[in-house]
Amino acid sequence: MEEDFDLKKWENAKWKLKDLYPQLTDSDLIWRHETKNALYNMIATKLLISNKEFSDLIDSL
Repeated sequence: MEEDFDLKKWENAKWKLKDLYPQLTDSDLIWRHETKNALYNMIATKLLISNKEFSDLIDSL
């Protein structure tokens, strides 16, 4: 897992993402990827936004 990936921050962000994007499921938001980029890419693809947009969204939460 990447050192700069804060799991506590991710737990908080998951709930906010589910409120903002009801199409995201619990399964979509489970950490099961080798890198933060892989996780972000999968979610960004599902939301039809770029990785940069998704990363900025997470940073704003």
